[in-house]
Amino acid sequence: MLLSIEKVFFNLKSFLFILFLCATFLGIQLINITHYSDRLAALKSQHTLIEAITTQDLSDVKMATILLNDHIAKLSLAVKLSTKDALLDFFLPFTQEQTELSNALHTSSSVFQDAALFWLESTPRGRATMQHHMMIARNAYLSDISHMIDFQIQRINQSIEIAKNTSIVLFFLGLFTFLLYRFRLNQIYRDINKACSVDTDGIKAEASTQEIDFIFKRLARKAPIANTSQSLLHLQSGLNNEKGMSTMYNSKKTAKTSNSLFIALFEIDQHATLLKSLSKEDIGALYKKIGDIISMYEQPMDVIAHLENNQFVFIMSRNSKDNALSDAEKIVHSVYDSSFNTAKGPIKVTLSGGILLKTPASALESSILDAHKVMEKAKESGGNRVAQLREKADQFR
Repeated sequence: MLLSIEKVFFNLKSFLFILFLCATFLGIQLINITHYSDRLAALKSQHTLIEAITTQDLSDVKMATILLNDHIAKLSLAVKLSTKDALLDFFLPFTQEQTELSNALHTSSSVFQDAALFWLESTPRGRATMQHHMMIARNAYLSDISHMIDFQIQRINQSIEIAKNTSIVLFFLGLFTFLLYRFRLNQIYRDINKACSVDTDGIKAEASTQEIDFIFKRLARKAPIANTSQSLLHLQSGLNNEKGMSTMYNSKKTAKTSNSLFIALFEIDQHATLLKSLSKEDIGALYKKIGDIISMYEQPMDVIAHLENNQFVFIMSRNSKDNALSDAEKIVHSVYDSSFNTAKGPIKVTLSGGILLKTPASALESSILDAHKVMEKAKESGGNRVAQLREKADQFR
């Protein structure tokens, strides 16, 4: 069953959204762990403040009052920090237990702070009694702190376990998504490459995706050229012959266009050797495939022909010489990259090309002869390239 590119990208977006949700949940858990750690730090600081309050020297009442009030203010802040809500607290278990422990901590802290103030404000005679009451309140307060510390450690362990499990799920889901869609996207890329390269590996293109398969079938069913008379077609390649080229050229040149006409002439570098070594059927298949490659770059006002001397003419309507030259070079490179099936196995061939601007005053046949001279320069330079006229006449590059 063929893939659907639309479904592949829809499923990819769904997987990425799930990964995003998992990563968000993991991030919230890590934030929660940070909050629980802050609570533990606040609870630990209360131990230090309680110790500082209960061991305060009251011989200097004014200084003791300043220090004790400062410690008590810090203690009140630490209690608020140690009971501050964290993200997802509402959705986690033990919410009622946390509320009860927080209320108990606030109550015992308030009782201890009041007892400390009474101790500070007591007379020297009743100071021992007030200190005894303060120590009783301290013990109850420390007990509530210990219970809250145990609870926070439990919460941290629970959040770490959730974060660990989420990380495992995220890793395997991410790995699965990467491997699956790396394979799927490679399939899509291969199909697109096949659609753009016209049988570069010498094997009939078979699509893996519905959309590209539809394109292949639509191209295979493309309408024939308007003139289907056999007298206008080359028997082996199915392209226009010289008569068909003239007919198509004359019918299209009347159309109004601002583009210039360029003549590109191509010839197989190994043509003489191939005629001796290959059968007529293989030669015909070779011509047809080269014609298919050239047709990839055909535009509505272009004309492609296969001449009797087995040269290929490409009459291009382009808005600049650079665009025409670029298409001609792409044709040469596509042929070089392609493999051609024969009875003796796949073979490689190359093209030489010549390109020039057709002036309005010159006849088509005369321009093709001039393009032939330019093409000879490419063959003399080793082939597998496109030669063009320089700005000055009779100079090539």
